[in-house]
Formats: sequence, structure tokens, C-alpha cells
Amino acid sequence: MQKRRWIVTEAAVWVVVLLLSMQAVIASENGTTVYHGNTKSKIFHQEGCRYFNCSTCKAVFSNRQSAVDSGYRPCRVCKP
Repeated sequence: MQKRRWIVTEAAVWVVVLLLSMQAVIASENGTTVYHGNTKSKIFHQEGCRYFNCSTCKAVFSNRQSAVDSGYRPCRVCKP
């Protein structure tokens, strides 16, 4: 029973990774990359990052350079 549970969990993880990857690919194909900036920490995140939709991510940037010019630094998790 434990082995079966592990296989299902592993499959679910791969599905999530695939969906997040596809979201990033679609956004890059459309040229609609959006960055969210955390107004408290001054860190910005790209789509697909686990911190992208945080409660204090109120700043929105259309490109990486505008986030940097506004005083935000890139996230160390998603590395935008």
C-alpha cells in the first residue's frame, strides 16, 4: 500500500511541475511576462514562482528592468 501511495504522490508532483512549466512557456510565447513586486520586502517574482501571488505583492511590472529601476531585487527562488 505504501508503494502505491508513493507512485500517486510522485505523479502528482510531476503534473504540477508540468503545469507550471507550460504556464511559463505560454507567457513567454505571448510576450506577456508579468512580474509582481512585494511592496514590503522590495523583491519581485516571475509567474510560476511560489511567491508570485503573495498578499503583499501589489506592485506589477511589465519587464524585469522596470522592477530593478524601481528599487526591487530579483527573487532568489525563481531568479527572474
